[in-house]
Amino acid sequence: MWDALPDAARSIVKELIIHGPQSRTALAKTLHLSTGSLTRLTKPMVDAGLLVEGEVVHDPVNGRPTRPLDVAAGEHRFLGLKLTAGRVHAVVTDLRAEIIAARDEPIADHSPDAVCRQAKRLLDELSGGPSGGAGVTVAAGVTVGGNARASAQVGGEPLVDAPYLGWWQVELKPLMERELGVPCVVKNDVAALAHQHHWFGPGRGLRDFALVTIGAGIGYALIMHDHLVAATEADLGMFAHLILSPGGPMCPEGHRGCAAAYLSIWSIEAGAGQGLRRTVTYEEVIRLAANGDRVCLGVVREAAAALGRLIAHVATVSMVKTVVLAGEGVELARIGKEELGLSLTANRRDVPGSVEVLIEADDFRQWARGGAVVAIQSFVTGSD
Repeated sequence: MWDALPDAARSIVKELIIHGPQSRTALAKTLHLSTGSLTRLTKPMVDAGLLVEGEVVHDPVNGRPTRPLDVAAGEHRFLGLKLTAGRVHAVVTDLRAEIIAARDEPIADHSPDAVCRQAKRLLDELSGGPSGGAGVTVAAGVTVGGNARASAQVGGEPLVDAPYLGWWQVELKPLMERELGVPCVVKNDVAALAHQHHWFGPGRGLRDFALVTIGAGIGYALIMHDHLVAATEADLGMFAHLILSPGGPMCPEGHRGCAAAYLSIWSIEAGAGQGLRRTVTYEEVIRLAANGDRVCLGVVREAAAALGRLIAHVATVSMVKTVVLAGEGVELARIGKEELGLSLTANRRDVPGSVEVLIEADDFRQWARGGAVVAIQSFVTGSD
């Protein structure tokens, strides 16, 4: 049934997934359809169990009794995977990306075949076994921090470069599909996280917003007019080395005062370690800063001020009014919230409140959920 859905029907499903149950009148108005066309499109989906009708309520538009439509979210399952240098984070979700089960574990063998086998085992365990649990797993999404790009050499399938895994030009999609037995989408992890925030997170309902991630690396994604702006890995790499202060600290690539030199985890550890005269982890820096340690608090405040400048640049160039912050390094934005805000305002011509900054939780399950979301999007829209 899903394969045969026309585009107009898929738009109805997408609207219900993102915004929840709605009356037929409201759906028709939102999607610019006549009520007759909406009924014609939805009736076979209701008959097939893809859509369900709720209890009778009074339509808020015309006051008539109606049964709101909704998706049968629990009938389908989606696997989302986030691969890091040493761990695989996995979630299984329903059609609304609600996490049903989650697990993360070390990557035992970094070879692509072994990682695919590990993914299959995790899917079986999180789903209650190959034939256990409610719902059927219909698609999977895998996110990596490296480069996933199309190549004519293998019929346009994405080849993956993930240096932290020792992967170069890996045909990950067919390997995963063969092992998992379901269609698979492979995406850059920041792009997938942006899709997740757009459909189910703080970006839901926004046509335009930017996502900035800070952690081991510096990530950026831009949603404009409800679509992710396509970017090459080279483009994204340039963002991490955008100069924020020419006299600032130096990054390993020789740039003084770039975003990576201020905001990456290694830069925070290096700055605090120099002041403390010992090796220190990022988690320790954050804990000491929160407790008022002068060295660590100074490093975090300086980084937060740099982050304010970076957000100001993003907002000024893209003209978005909302920036979402995420990543494993995001706690510095909370501790240095005042410095971030002052710097942002100063770099926006002293206009306070011109950009809304939304700070998300540091949770790798949300990155894995991003994988499930791109799988959901591919399943619903019929394309990658």
